[in-house]
Amino acid sequence: MSIMPQIKGEIVPIASVSDPRVIAPRVTTTGGTWLERLWNGFIEWHSKREGRRALRELTADQLKDIGMSQSDAAREVGKSFFWD
Repeated sequence: MSIMPQIKGEIVPIASVSDPRVIAPRVTTTGGTWLERLWNGFIEWHSKREGRRALRELTADQLKDIGMSQSDAAREVGKSFFWD
């Protein structure tokens, strides 16, 4: 049993390291023309990249506040630059 409250809503990625209050738009990679799917895929990749960049800059206390350990953060930050 955890003392941390369970999150009921959706977790959304941040879009900017400089302004963490900015929320990334939800992007779907299905449907549309091939160019729309390509663009949406790029936006999703960029959003993940920015989120990992922000995660890398958090201190141990900040990671604890969001319910992550340093090993969890290191695993996420260490994911492939392009494919994940």
